[in-house]
Amino acid sequence: MNDRDKTPADAGQKGQGGYWSARFKGLLQVGAGNMFASSIIAGFFLGFLLDSWLETAPIFMLILGAFGFVAGMRNAKKTLLATGRDESDKKDSERP
Repeated sequence: MNDRDKTPADAGQKGQGGYWSARFKGLLQVGAGNMFASSIIAGFFLGFLLDSWLETAPIFMLILGAFGFVAGMRNAKKTLLATGRDESDKKDSERP
């Protein structure tokens, strides 16, 4: 994209970012870790409740803990990919 092809809105986006943008991305990355951990804990807790209600061995705790692990990985990946999208878009648009 040449300089003459840029609209005024595109030119104004180049200056966006800086301190607050970096802090916000950092908070989203911390949130991804918290989301991952809370998914695993919720899976184990729900499995524990189900096992105690049905009086079974820790089968449901392990199964729901594994589901929590998978869901946590999926959600963390989705969040981390969303934080880096604007950086990759800028790099692609700045290529000649």
